Amino acid sequence: MGKRVVFHTASLRGGGAERVFTLMANALAARGHAVTLFTWNAEGPNAQLVADDVELVSLGLPIHGEGYGKPGTLKGIARSARFFAERKPDAVFAAPEFANLAMAIALSLSGSKARFFPSFHAAAGLPSSDVGAKLAIVLSRLVRSRASRAIAVSQGVGRDLEARGFPSSQVVVINNPLPTKLVPVAASYPWQADIAAMGDGPVVATAGRLVPVKDHRTLIAAFAKLRSQRPARLVIFGEGPLEAELRAQAEALGVGQSVLLPGYVNDPQACYRAADLFVLSSTSEGFGNVLIEAMAEGVPVVSTDAPHGPREILDNGRFGVLTPVGDVDALAAAIARTLDNPVAPELLWARASDFGVDLIADRYEALLD
Repeated sequence: MGKRVVFHTASLRGGGAERVFTLMANALAARGHAVTLFTWNAEGPNAQLVADDVELVSLGLPIHGEGYGKPGTLKGIARSARFFAERKPDAVFAAPEFANLAMAIALSLSGSKARFFPSFHAAAGLPSSDVGAKLAIVLSRLVRSRASRAIAVSQGVGRDLEARGFPSSQVVVINNPLPTKLVPVAASYPWQADIAAMGDGPVVATAGRLVPVKDHRTLIAAFAKLRSQRPARLVIFGEGPLEAELRAQAEALGVGQSVLLPGYVNDPQACYRAADLFVLSSTSEGFGNVLIEAMAEGVPVVSTDAPHGPREILDNGRFGVLTPVGDVDALAAAIARTLDNPVAPELLWARASDFGVDLIADRYEALLD
């Protein structure tokens, strides 16, 4: 018998957690469950991916920068509590960490008996300051006390949760899924012509928010070192507050004409297919969806050994070179070495298939029983 299932993210912007929940909502709805994708604001590219048999509910709260502000957050929690009281779901999934806390509070206020599955997508140790550590412990206890099971997207994130007080019996590791093949948004894009206009040389690509944790600065510096030795082009797909700073860095290093920042592209397959090599330069990465997405297209990958997902996905370097976080020389050398000796596409395809949507949906559905 189908369950009443709610997936909650604060918005449907281009983050990994938002896409994962959209995919899981679609998959469980296709299996006969009554699924609602519940958001505080449904704006964002992932809204286009919601299946017809998934109910999309939005509170329509305005987003200010990266969040909702204190008044908006309080309003969102109160309206979420009312939503749960009215809908009486059997299970509620939430992500990322801000949403986990908000939903734990809302479920408690509503008196809902729903099973609660907070999902953790980022590597995070306890803050170093005494005040921060105490606050993190209090908040973790609140989420932990309401959670039926806590979902960690990698073994490393699972260890982080245990360090924060979650018992190992309460933590379940479920990797993020490889998105199903999507219909291209367009047959061609202006950025494809821009890549061609940059001249010859292999295309090195990355994708992600233009924020500090993705450490695009190290990637640009490594690319400049590579570019001094051989022709190459760098494409950074994504949007975020550091765009102007990254463009300025590329110009300062003399590679501005060989670096393209086309913004966010809601057609991942087109991005990967334009690349000869994909690079992830993050300082922290709970999982690293983009690695399996690139591998699924047969594109070789290089990644920093960021905690925690890349090492697990690449099987300790078997499927792609791992380099120390923030090491420009090591990253440049790994890019050059992989361009000259790429991993066979067949191996990459096989590894990516380990994270298929149906396999991951099996794990989510098992939590409902």
